[in-house]
Amino acid sequence: MTPDTRTLRDFFALADDDQAAQRVAALTSSPAFATLAETVSSAAGPARWQQALSDVAVAIPDLLQVDVSSVLAGAWKKDRELGRFTDPHQYAPDETILVELTTHVVTSQHRPHIDLLVNDQPYGRLDFTVEIALRVEGIVLTIKDGKIWKATTGPCTASGRIACAGQTLRARESAPVQLPGTLVFDRPIPIAIAHQPAGWEETPLRS
Repeated sequence: MTPDTRTLRDFFALADDDQAAQRVAALTSSPAFATLAETVSSAAGPARWQQALSDVAVAIPDLLQVDVSSVLAGAWKKDRELGRFTDPHQYAPDETILVELTTHVVTSQHRPHIDLLVNDQPYGRLDFTVEIALRVEGIVLTIKDGKIWKATTGPCTASGRIACAGQTLRARESAPVQLPGTLVFDRPIPIAIAHQPAGWEETPLRS
């Protein structure tokens, strides 16, 4: 990732110790968490369990190192309407097409986890749910040879939450996401035809 890369970690802003303490409190308030705590405490001791719990809270931001541009590209490449630009009979492989998308919302869900080890043996696992909804405007895709090569971006806001063991650890609503003016993909994104349209319209602007 480059310094300009935006990730889900940037959006949720999980940086300071106070928030880590809040995450610990949310985790320990879950009834589903009690069994795991008892299992690990019996194997490693209460003190090491408390340290492990703090380490988990600190590690949660690293679970969110998901590139926002990959979330967007994952939705765009599946859009059935964009699938028509893969037709070589209508669009020559060397033809560049600029496609302007209307305002739309891209939703994504991620399920990272943390394994808990005692003396290198697995004693449990914490499963997290990360949900994000990005509202993007003013997107222009550069498509060639049935692939998305880059995208110019406009304003973007988002809502989302992180949950574990039935507890919400962090939630944000309509926070701005500062995207780079242009997203250039290291590898062009092949467009596949999805079963359902994503729900936005686009206007092809041939160049």
